[in-house]
Amino acid sequence: MKRLSRAALAVVATTAVSFGVIAAPASAQENNVELNILGVTDFHGHIEQNLEDGEMGASGLACYVASERAANPNTSFVTVGDNIGGSPFVSSILRDAPTLAALSAMGVDASALGNHEFDQGYEDLVNRVSLDGTGSAKFPYLGANVEGGDPAPAKSEIVELDGVKIAYVGAVTEETATLVSPAGIEGITFTGDIEAINAEADRVIEAGDADVVIALIHAEAAPTDPFSNNVDVVFSGHTHFPYVESGAARGDKQPLVVIQGHEYGKVVSDVEISYDREAGKITNIEARNVSAADVIAGCETPNEAVDAIVEAAVGAAEEAGNEVVTTIENGFYRGANEEGATGSNRGVESSLSNLIAEAGLWAVNDATNLNADIGIMNAGGVRADLEAGEVTFAEAYATQNFSNTYGARDLTGAQFKKALEQQWKETGDRPRLALGLSNNVQYSYDETREYGDRITHITINGAPMDMDASYRITGSSFLIAGGDSFTAFAEGGPIAESGFVDIDLFNRYISAHSDVEVRANQSSVGINLSGAGLAEDGTLIAGEELTVDLSSLSYTGPEAKPTSVKVTVGSESKTAEVDTTIVPQIDSTGTASVTLTVPAGATSVDIETDNGTTFSLPVTVEGDDNGNGDDNADDQASGSSAGSLVAVLGVLGALGGLLGFFLNSAQGAPFMAQLQATLAQFM
Repeated sequence: MKRLSRAALAVVATTAVSFGVIAAPASAQENNVELNILGVTDFHGHIEQNLEDGEMGASGLACYVASERAANPNTSFVTVGDNIGGSPFVSSILRDAPTLAALSAMGVDASALGNHEFDQGYEDLVNRVSLDGTGSAKFPYLGANVEGGDPAPAKSEIVELDGVKIAYVGAVTEETATLVSPAGIEGITFTGDIEAINAEADRVIEAGDADVVIALIHAEAAPTDPFSNNVDVVFSGHTHFPYVESGAARGDKQPLVVIQGHEYGKVVSDVEISYDREAGKITNIEARNVSAADVIAGCETPNEAVDAIVEAAVGAAEEAGNEVVTTIENGFYRGANEEGATGSNRGVESSLSNLIAEAGLWAVNDATNLNADIGIMNAGGVRADLEAGEVTFAEAYATQNFSNTYGARDLTGAQFKKALEQQWKETGDRPRLALGLSNNVQYSYDETREYGDRITHITINGAPMDMDASYRITGSSFLIAGGDSFTAFAEGGPIAESGFVDIDLFNRYISAHSDVEVRANQSSVGINLSGAGLAEDGTLIAGEELTVDLSSLSYTGPEAKPTSVKVTVGSESKTAEVDTTIVPQIDSTGTASVTLTVPAGATSVDIETDNGTTFSLPVTVEGDDNGNGDDNADDQASGSSAGSLVAVLGVLGALGGLLGFFLNSAQGAPFMAQLQATLAQFM
């Protein structure tokens, strides 16, 4: 279901909201039941407490849940998916068993399925993790919009507190099929998440099975989304943002409250609901996100059972994790939406994603005979930065902690270009998901162009990519199978498995390249041409002014930043300052603009930053052939002028041939004699 973008919504500035009556008579208070619903989302196995990063860990979370239950027996604890998967070494090395054990010991009443619960496939989810509380997870996982599985997850779970029946209705983002390996979910479909929640909410209310309905949706949500009036509160997840919002008035019902609890146990979502049993309705809702610092400050009685689980996990992982893989000279980082917040921007090129792509290409070719041409990496699979200095197994593992196998498959240049176009997303919570690329690949784009037609030029090993030629890509089995909605990769040939897991290949590379440098010549460059010097067909007009707007010249992490860029068109050059103000969510950080006069005979627009990024975009001035010998239609903003010129020359050549035939024939002899006599008058 189409949602409004969060950017288009007015976000509540405070961390708590309260709705309902101001006061109630004493008789009404006797019929009132105070319900306390606690929730976390996107915990991702962060069981260790880390206050420096604002994470309360399983210990802090368990303490808060226990203290709230002690204060109010009508307290329920839920999670909103991604409890496991993409986890730190301490949990993932043990297949997230410690996380499931710790959550089970806290007494989770219900959890929505998250997309990462499907990371190891549906069979693992059903048989090891469990949907019904009989496996490692001692609580039900709910998925109202998950169809085709055997067994199927329950759509809802009814919990009764002091005579009030609460229905938890769970759903996972409808985009899950694009976020996990297709091989692990064969036959499983993910229908509209809100529609599925609404249908189940209406069913339990109409059947009299519930008094209160709380949606657990592992997807972005807002009060303006079309939830049923039978839904009272929405706990959302997946996007890793904290917020508390309320909707418009709904007659005699309280406004819809939507709350999301950030990530990694950085907050606990705490919702208090006042329910009037006699009136049969909610009279007040208060919602807030409680920070890890506040949770720890108020913790007086630790949960010994949960603390023991965490301690055992730390001990089990410590020996393997402390092994030093190598010592590297430079640090590599993920994308950021704001200074210092690495990992928050998956839409931007990052030095670490590029490193992993380069590492995979080198290691696959070093360890196998697959002979891959291009390494690729998805930004969502990069989970921690890699700092300079000693790198332990645990630190290396944390960068890409999914234990994906690596494979290779063949694509045409056109299919690879299509995959690059798919970095921009028409639907979903993130407008762009950047691909990390091996060092031998570079491309330019123009984001002002239509979706699917933004890539303007691609080079591999310094030469233009041939759209008809075949290239072998290598990457995680998840990505090359079309994960993260990069369906173009799935259009290639059969997958050849390397037999290696991502972390083993990565460690192989960094061990052999301890002096590896941050990629200075960035893989992507935004180039937009405009002004009187640009013709409608995309050719340049000599003597007219051309404006060159540049973007994506800078990383967003702590890497060195460019300060200036030189733009050259033929014999004309200009230098401009680079603005490295971070642009959130997309790959536009590092902008500059120059205007210069187009000289005759120019064949390219060349850029060069003082930080090492260079790129050459082929162009044609007026009707001149650019002479690069590349028939890639991406060379031009239009791509039609070169073909038109070839067609005209072909016609002229044909006419010349006919004329020569005529002049040398018997019919042409008198014409030639008269022509020679006329010319003789002027000799």
